[in-house]
Amino acid sequence: MQIRSIVPRIRHTGLALAVGSALALTGQTAAIAQNDQPGAGVTVQPAVATWTSAVPVSWVFIELLEELGYEVTTPMSLSNPVAYLAISEGDIDYWPNSWFPLHNPQLPDNFDEVAMIFDPLCTACGIQGYLVDIKTVTEHDMTGIMDLVEREDLRALFDHTGDGRAELYGCPPGWGCHEGINAMLDKFELRDYINHVDAGYSANFAEVLSRIDSGESTLYYTWGPSAWLLALTPGEDVMWVNAPGIVEDEAERATGVEGAVNDPIEMGYPPADIQVAANQSFLDENPAAAELFRQVRLPLEWISAIDTRIGEENLTDAEVRPHAREWIEANRDLVEQWLNAARAAAD
Repeated sequence: MQIRSIVPRIRHTGLALAVGSALALTGQTAAIAQNDQPGAGVTVQPAVATWTSAVPVSWVFIELLEELGYEVTTPMSLSNPVAYLAISEGDIDYWPNSWFPLHNPQLPDNFDEVAMIFDPLCTACGIQGYLVDIKTVTEHDMTGIMDLVEREDLRALFDHTGDGRAELYGCPPGWGCHEGINAMLDKFELRDYINHVDAGYSANFAEVLSRIDSGESTLYYTWGPSAWLLALTPGEDVMWVNAPGIVEDEAERATGVEGAVNDPIEMGYPPADIQVAANQSFLDENPAAAELFRQVRLPLEWISAIDTRIGEENLTDAEVRPHAREWIEANRDLVEQWLNAARAAAD
């Protein structure tokens, strides 16, 4: 009786050990999964800027957040001021397309209290300024915007409406460059000499292409990274010209600018850093996402190359996403460092 009574007890103890081990392993697996995907169960609402070079940057962040387990909804396409207001009010969680210091005037008054701006994901990657067709620059010895004030005969070449002012094909309302151009015109009292044509950028650039193809003197604003710089190549089709700075302390002359009328050149704008802006409450609740925003760095060359493909191949936003995946896989060792740092921040 005693022997028989012991056997079931031994068998039961073995089963208990097996079940206990299985449960422990299951718990370990769950813990590993949780650590691997700290964003599981969290829905994220991003925004994306309205210019095409913002799209590949946006997809990289979406891909990486999803690797951390976050469910990322379709980005809202927003103009700059609306995006910053939406961040401050918590309607969107982050926006990876800030250009500072260009966008500083567009921030709500309390932005630093309810949001965070991270270190640049692409430092000094935003070049911007004014270009003129190369024919006018070389034949009329034009060096910059202020020549239009000092030389009435030169200004007349750019007067396409007959009002005595040169047309400057710029940016639509809501864009940072729209405010930047207007700030220049106001600060240096250029309104009597220059008319800011602020239609949609694609329409403006089509007008620029048409006029330059027709041999007309044409002044316009553009930026990089963008496909616009490939449509009219500085140094071949057009030249960067000097422009007075919006803020005197930041009007430093840029060196080594391809296709500039002189080197160094006063571009009128400091180079812009591309940065992530995010809602502070979202960051407090999601340290993994916050750390990812600190970690990511993207090369200007890649952003420009994908933006060019968007223009040449007429890619939709969805068709850009595989290119972001390709870049991530090609740089997997670096990306894993970012992801591991994000996972560690969530522990």
